[in-house]
Amino acid sequence: MGASAVGSAFGHYRLDAPLGIGGMGVVFLGRDTHLCRPVAIKVLPSDKLDERHRRRLREEALVLSSLSHPNIASVFDFGSHGEIDYLVMEYVPGVTLDVLLRQGPLPSDEVSRLGAQLARGLGAAHLAGVVHRDIKPENLRVTPEGLLKILDFGIATFTAGGPRAATSTTVIDTTSSLAGTIQYMAPERLRGGSTDPRTDIFSAGAVLYEMACGRPPFDDPHPVRLIEAILNGAVPRPSAVNPRIHPALERIILRALDPRPARRLATAIELAVALEEVKVSVVPRRSPASSLIQWATRIAASLAW
Repeated sequence: MGASAVGSAFGHYRLDAPLGIGGMGVVFLGRDTHLCRPVAIKVLPSDKLDERHRRRLREEALVLSSLSHPNIASVFDFGSHGEIDYLVMEYVPGVTLDVLLRQGPLPSDEVSRLGAQLARGLGAAHLAGVVHRDIKPENLRVTPEGLLKILDFGIATFTAGGPRAATSTTVIDTTSSLAGTIQYMAPERLRGGSTDPRTDIFSAGAVLYEMACGRPPFDDPHPVRLIEAILNGAVPRPSAVNPRIHPALERIILRALDPRPARRLATAIELAVALEEVKVSVVPRRSPASSLIQWATRIAASLAW
C-alpha cells in the first residue's frame, strides 16, 4: 500500500499522496469528499492485515478519541474498506521536527516555545491516562504558524487508573517491550520496567536536547554502546555542544534526561511551566522558526508531490 494506492477511494475519503511510512502503516494526504477538507489517512499495508495489527490500529483510534488538545493531532474517523482498516486524522500542514532540524539547532527561545507546546500536549495525554512512548522529532509536526502537534500514538499505553484502564491495561498490544526508537527511549523501558508519564518526559528531554544542540543526546551508531550510554546517563552537557544555550534551558533538559525517573520533573505540566519561564534576552527579530518552516515545507512538498 504505497504510491500505487493514490487515487483510491475509501468510502467518502480519497487518497491523494503518500506522506510517510511508519511501523504501523502508511500515511496518506487524503480528502474528505463530504466536508471538502484535507485529512491524513493511516492505512494498514498488505503485510499487516492480521488481527493483531488491525486491533492495534483500532486501539490507536480509541486513544486519540480520548484526547482533545491543540497540541495533539485529532482523530476524525475509523473504518474499513474491504479487509483494509484505516484511521482518518487531522491533516497538519507544515513539516515534522526532524526536517526542521536539518538546518541545525534552534535558538533557546524557540526551543523553549516549541518544547512548552510539546509538554502541554503530553500533559493532556497523561491526564487522560495515556503515555505516548514514542516521542521523537519524526512524530512532532510544526505548522507554518509555529504550532507543534504530537502525532502517532501507535504504541501508546494507558496508565493504571486511566479512563480505560478497567477494560484495557495496555492500549496497543505490542509484541516487543522495546517498540519505539531507542535513541529517545527512557532507561526504564530499556530495562523492561514499568511505563509512566516520566517515560515521556525523558523522551521529551531528548527532543529538547536535539532542538538546542542540533544532534540527539545519544547517537552512538553501535546499539550496545548506545543502550549503555542511555542507561548510564552518559550525555554531553548541552552547553559543551552549543555554548549559546540558555543556562536555565540546559538545566531543564538535563533534569528531564536524568536516568533515574524519581529525579526527573514530576509531570509534563511542570516541564511546560519551567520552559515557559525561561527568559531569553535577544534583540527583537523575526522568529527563525517561521523562515525555517517555510523552507522545510517547500522541500517536503517537492518530495511528496
